[in-house]
Amino acid sequence: MKLRAVFAIAILCTLTAACSQATQVLPTDTLTPSEAPTRTRFPTRTKTTVPTLKPTWTPRPSNTPKPTNTTKPTDTPQAPVILTGTGDSVIDFGWSGPGILFITYSGRSNFTVKSYDADGNYLDLLVNTIGSYKGTVPLNFIEQGAVRFEVNASGNWEIKVTSLSEIRHEEIPGTITGTGDDVIYLSGKNPDLLKVDASMADSNFVIWAYSPNDLDLLVNEIAPYTGTVVALKDMYLIVVKAEGDWSIEVTTR
Repeated sequence: MKLRAVFAIAILCTLTAACSQATQVLPTDTLTPSEAPTRTRFPTRTKTTVPTLKPTWTPRPSNTPKPTNTTKPTDTPQAPVILTGTGDSVIDFGWSGPGILFITYSGRSNFTVKSYDADGNYLDLLVNTIGSYKGTVPLNFIEQGAVRFEVNASGNWEIKVTSLSEIRHEEIPGTITGTGDDVIYLSGKNPDLLKVDASMADSNFVIWAYSPNDLDLLVNEIAPYTGTVVALKDMYLIVVKAEGDWSIEVTTR
């Protein structure tokens, strides 16, 4: 019995030692905080809001107001008035109603001609150019009552005031050619289109069209210019403001 007890105790001790050895945790290397791997955090995704841009407001070009008096100018036969001078001058002249001005200038600098009424009120800038000039412009078509010219010049000039009977006449349909400023009376009916060629001109190129009860700015461009525009209904007269050669083909319906 004693041997059995001793053997049992021995076996029990052996098993206890084995279990104690089996459950022993081996020590691991301890990493310092600086050596331990850090967890890399991915940057948070920031939602970018793109502002919606409002379209900017672009102002429309302002309309050129039409003169209030657009009645057809009527001719009053009068003897021509010829005015001449050199340099700056102010000239009073006797004239009644609409007329035509034939103007020439031989200087090299600025040349302007302005009109005034009997009360000294400014009416119109008839000519505004640099260097020699030869052209035809209307008088008292819109702003009536001109009795004085103010001329700014550095050379010789001449202004011939004549009645409407001296106006240039052209038949339509047809092609009208010219150089510089001109006033043209159109004989014919039902004007339709103006086919304009101012490719040899310089500076501003303007065409005003007159009908018995209306006035319209058909072309207002910087030359060289070519283009086609619709004629004013019942158009009977055009005023061209130009520097250089031009041609206008007027078609009818």
